[in-house]
Order: sequence, then structure tokens, then C-alpha cells
Amino acid sequence: MFRPHGLALSLSVLVAGCADMAPPQKPLMSPLSEARTFGYSERSLAADQIEVTYLAPTRDVSLDRQARAAEIASTRELAEDLAMWRAAQVAITRKAKAFRVLNRRSDANLELRERLEGYPYFPYHMRRHYRHRFDGFYPYDPFFRIDRGARVQIQATVTIALLKRRSRGGIDPHTTAAQMSRKYPNALSGPAK
Repeated sequence: MFRPHGLALSLSVLVAGCADMAPPQKPLMSPLSEARTFGYSERSLAADQIEVTYLAPTRDVSLDRQARAAEIASTRELAEDLAMWRAAQVAITRKAKAFRVLNRRSDANLELRERLEGYPYFPYHMRRHYRHRFDGFYPYDPFFRIDRGARVQIQATVTIALLKRRSRGGIDPHTTAAQMSRKYPNALSGPAK
């Protein structure tokens, strides 16, 4: 005899087990090749010039323009700070006494979305008795809703020159790394948020 309750229970246990098997979240200061959706990368342009790029995690932002501008600015600051931190780490690894910033750039990818979502388990023939009225482009229907949202992802790039001795205008990599580790204490070990 077929028992639908037993089938539903076994499916719910299976789904709950799969939810626990989600991969662990990587820290903010992870290589882009490992975290895949955020992280740092670097490439050598010359013997003493390095380009460091940091791609910040995608963040949901407000639909309100002023609130969104503030959220984008804080995400941009995070990306620029972590790019500088990685530049300082590279300078320390290569035993440079200081480094100089040659170029800085940050780009924002803002995605605004608006889409009509319907419920697939209410076919049209079951809801055709509702009277439709139109609000702009979208029909009013109790089985549909409009999903609106905005997301942003910032990429910051810093090009540095490694210096063999401290000079005027040079940045101390140890001081920079210490400042950033105080500002972002969980960036090396905690999950990205």
C-alpha cells in the first residue's frame, strides 16, 4: 500500500540533509580563484609593478536612490580597502620596504530588476474568473506579484610599484596591513557578509 506521509517525510529528511551539505563560506580576503564570486587577484606588470584587483561580494541594496548611493559607497570603500590590504600583503611577501600607488580604479556593476512572478500551481484556466485591471504594464492578479530589487558588485583595482627603500610618498606595507586588519578583524577568518 502506498503511504504518501512516509514519502513526504523521507523527502523532507533528504532535502534537510542536502541543505546541511552547503559549502562553507569563504572569508573576505580569499583568492578569487577559490571564492569564485568575490576575492582578490594580482598580476605582475613589470619586475616591480603589480596590479591588484579585489571583487567585493554582491550586495543587495535599496531601491531608494539616496540610500542606495550610501550602500554603494560603503561597498566601494570595502573593495578599495581590501585591494590596498592585498597590495600591502604582496609588498611584504616580496620583501619591499614600501610601495607607491601608481593608479586606482573602481567600477560598480549595478543590477536593477523588476519582474512579474506568478505561481505555477494556479494555471490560467483556474483563475480566469478574476477580473484583470492594468496598472501600467503589469496586470493585477491575486496570483502574481511584482519582484523589485537592486544588487551591486564593486571591483577595485590598484596598481603599485614596489620600493626597495622607504622614500617620501611611499606607503609602509606593515602599517597598512595592521590598519586594515584592525578595521576588518574577521576578513581573514570569518565568513564574508
